Amino acid sequence: MSSHHQDYTLEGVGPCLRLVNADELLPVLTAAMPGWPLTPCAAQTQSPEICVWRHPQGYWQEAPALPEGALLDSAVGTACSVIADAAGAYFYRHPELVGLHCGSVEINGQLVIFPDTYRAGKSTLTAAFAAAGQRVFGDDVLALNKQGEGIALGVAPRLRLPLPDAMPLEFRQFVQTHLGPQDARYGYLRLDNTQLASHDQRCPLGAILLIDRDESLNEPQLTRLQPGDGLWQLLQQNFAEHESDQALIERFLPLLEGLPCFLLRYSDAFDAAQWLTKYWGSGTLESLALASQPRCDTPEVIPALEPTDARQWQASEAAFEFPLGDELFVIAEEGGAIHRLNTTSRAVWALLNHEPLDLDSVSDTLTGFFAGAKFEQVRQDVAQLLAQFYHAGLIKDVNA
Repeated sequence: MSSHHQDYTLEGVGPCLRLVNADELLPVLTAAMPGWPLTPCAAQTQSPEICVWRHPQGYWQEAPALPEGALLDSAVGTACSVIADAAGAYFYRHPELVGLHCGSVEINGQLVIFPDTYRAGKSTLTAAFAAAGQRVFGDDVLALNKQGEGIALGVAPRLRLPLPDAMPLEFRQFVQTHLGPQDARYGYLRLDNTQLASHDQRCPLGAILLIDRDESLNEPQLTRLQPGDGLWQLLQQNFAEHESDQALIERFLPLLEGLPCFLLRYSDAFDAAQWLTKYWGSGTLESLALASQPRCDTPEVIPALEPTDARQWQASEAAFEFPLGDELFVIAEEGGAIHRLNTTSRAVWALLNHEPLDLDSVSDTLTGFFAGAKFEQVRQDVAQLLAQFYHAGLIKDVNA
């Protein structure tokens, strides 16, 4: 059987896609990425990096991320895979940008981004913001430049189907009216250019929104977080594999200074989108947002030092420091892992940067610093903290 193939180019990427006997996939791709149009181009002498063939059981795709190829059983699933590979090609060609896994919507001329968290419903929340009248920049991927602007790729939100019956009628009607290509699992929304930002449209970041869906809540709750909460989440939700955490934190840090970070807890995405849209940019929102305490993340439990430990501890010379608000992010060595220090652990770190101290000396200093603190409890906490610092390579025994 003869084969027919057509090559396509994408803005910012160039010729990157070949469809082989798969012309029927084109309208699905066009609807799934309406703001990033595929343009037919002359046949390339070398096959484009993303190739899709019609297969008796669906579609066969090959790409740099799928070197052995993959069989996809529906046009919608294939479109999702092609878009993911196109986004990868875009960021590979634009190393000056950082790609974030997040939902993003424009509210009052500022971009509110909500990084990916497991099953928190960022795609549903993105669609809910569209239903509430806000312009979507993306439900899965956003490009971020050094000027603190989010850059849209032009990809439509993709919802898991069917929608739960508990969703408000107004939202379900919006989805039904705007539902485009779909299969048994997912559907893309058809949004016009007032509802969906086109490829390369830009908007300055306005806030980071960490999201948590909790069906027990009667109304949305907004909590003001430390800037470090947003930084920590962004460091874990990007796909700049070619950059170390140290390089990324140096890029993110200037963007996050002064950028508010909130935790939005909600039961229903549409109610949350309407509620946040109503109050965004007003003093009322700040009064609704409760202040939270910074958290200190430790990846594992490390046995504490013995109370009799008399070793003298000093901060490692190779450590890199990145202050943000009341918190401090520290890297033990070039290209190493990032450790997040809250107010207390930051104070201990500062003491050990000044001079070598043993467990009792650090504990005695902190006991005097915290009014009403008992020495034995402080020493117990410091023994745990010093053990974590040592395990992470942040401090050393000066006599070792």
